[in-house]
Amino acid sequence: MIELPEAIVISKQINETLIGKTIKSAIRGQTPHKFAFIGKHSDEEVSKILKGKKITKSWSNGNIILVQLDSDYLLSLGCGGERILYHKQDKTIPKKHQLLLEFNDQTYLTVTVSGWGEVRLIELENIDNHPHIQFNKIDPFSEEFTFKTFEELIQKIPEKKKCSAKKFSITDPGLRGIGNGVIQDIFFLSEIHPKREMKSLIKEEQKRLYQTIRNELHKMVTLGGRDSEKDIFDNFGKYKRIMHSKSVDTPCPICGILIKKQQYLGGTIYFCPSCQKIDR
Repeated sequence: MIELPEAIVISKQINETLIGKTIKSAIRGQTPHKFAFIGKHSDEEVSKILKGKKITKSWSNGNIILVQLDSDYLLSLGCGGERILYHKQDKTIPKKHQLLLEFNDQTYLTVTVSGWGEVRLIELENIDNHPHIQFNKIDPFSEEFTFKTFEELIQKIPEKKKCSAKKFSITDPGLRGIGNGVIQDIFFLSEIHPKREMKSLIKEEQKRLYQTIRNELHKMVTLGGRDSEKDIFDNFGKYKRIMHSKSVDTPCPICGILIKKQQYLGGTIYFCPSCQKIDR
């Protein structure tokens, strides 16, 4: 699943590889997908609008990858399970895809959705109305994301409201672009159980969690994303995950206790029952 680190990596690669390329043809919807978020434009309209457009820049906003076309349109990608690939030859184009761009220099870009994801065309002037950019959530890479801000978000949790570390990080208030994937290692390295009540964290634990968020996200981006996700050149990221499905029932790298998993808040959590205690 594309999350914040992968969105940053892919948008950077698009800037380095696709800027200045002109779209010769575009096909969207060749392989219908129920959870490919396409927006208001029909597939036929997308083909007509994209033909002749030039890629001018790309940037990420949370787990969304935005690709500007000339000065008036944006392609919105990412937001979930997607394989976004650059092809120098047509023989590497996958048989199933939700978007295929052919450029004038006979190279290609394909987007294949797995689970759900964005394949949306929007007018640049309507970016503020994007339905899947989490404008209400703070960007962990922004200057705004200071420890003071982090601390204030915890203090704003109503006294009688339950808010676990996972819910706080992903949902309410949530950090822009952060999902169930990247947060697993962050919780482990900061010794916080995903079910731990955020209001129970003492200041030292709050600082440790905040700093781990900053440090690990930076590592993930620097290393080209996580080792479960691929970039546009079909290469896996080099950030080696610690807590994931294959870690279950293997010894914790810190204490040796077996790693456990549970279903929680619509997804799976992985944790060490010794290093990450629910109660302190």
